[in-house]
Amino acid sequence: MLINNTQFDCTCEEVISELRQQLHANGIRLLEKDPKQSGDNIQIQCPYHKGGQERRLSAGVKKDTGVFHCFGCGETHQLPELISYCFGHTDDVMGSFGWQWLVKNYLSISIEERRPIKLNLDRNSAHNQTEEKYVSEEELDSYRYIHPYLEQRGIVDEDVIELFDLGYDRNTHSITFPIRNIEGRCLFIARRSVRSKFFNYPEGVEKPLYGLYELHKCLHDRERILKPEYVNPNDVWVCESMIDCILLWQSHRWAVAMNGLGNKLALQQLQDLPVRALVLATDNDEAGLNARDRIKSIIKNKIIYEAILPRNRKDIGECTPEEIQNIKVVL
Repeated sequence: MLINNTQFDCTCEEVISELRQQLHANGIRLLEKDPKQSGDNIQIQCPYHKGGQERRLSAGVKKDTGVFHCFGCGETHQLPELISYCFGHTDDVMGSFGWQWLVKNYLSISIEERRPIKLNLDRNSAHNQTEEKYVSEEELDSYRYIHPYLEQRGIVDEDVIELFDLGYDRNTHSITFPIRNIEGRCLFIARRSVRSKFFNYPEGVEKPLYGLYELHKCLHDRERILKPEYVNPNDVWVCESMIDCILLWQSHRWAVAMNGLGNKLALQQLQDLPVRALVLATDNDEAGLNARDRIKSIIKNKIIYEAILPRNRKDIGECTPEEIQNIKVVL
């Protein structure tokens, strides 16, 4: 779909469907009636008159360009402006909120092939007898592409992308995050859709710390793998999400992610980390703060610091690179 001369990997029908779902999930009573196909248009309720509660579908959205026009009140807007208005950004006449919403949910597919990764693991070890449990190198190689979603989330450091073997699954339209054991073997693939906020983990897996293998790899071979900016291997930052973990590495901080609020395995792995101190950088909400208290009550014989995120930032992922660099740490 072409919007403002930018190609998005979606149809107009998909955008309207996703917009309706998100509006309703947030309790916004707009576009409640099911849309209908009408030639080159999708007919929807107009949100601009009668409080968005009209009985009939008086407005249309062009399938090819996303231009919105209401035949009742005469309102005409580009799709980003319509989205902004529906989410309550009534003064956003340029549709900047709607544009960011589209970019976040439907980036165009323009992927760059990445070079293969050599892990240099000993495949002749005793673990060969259980090799079938792990994700194969052939499957991992099929995901080694760079999708523009990474740059959209601020992930731009090629060394970090290579270290964590980030990729893109073209079949599921998802960023791939290999989850490895301490020896580097891939236990499973976690996926993050580039079209929505959906994360996927294989059913029934136990989530270890994300970044555990990469951290140990760099601790033992830091001169060859990392740049001089990585200077403090005694402090490891602990966050919730994989993306937050990647962003911390980009800011030259050793980090691991709990893939949530931390299960028994992840907490034990935190305890076993060969470092002197942990910096807790979980989300800036009630659940994240409770997770910090839980970690402090369980982890022994380590110095525990807390990262003070900016008040208006929910997590590391919402911080700018400058804000990440300047995060204060307190005991």
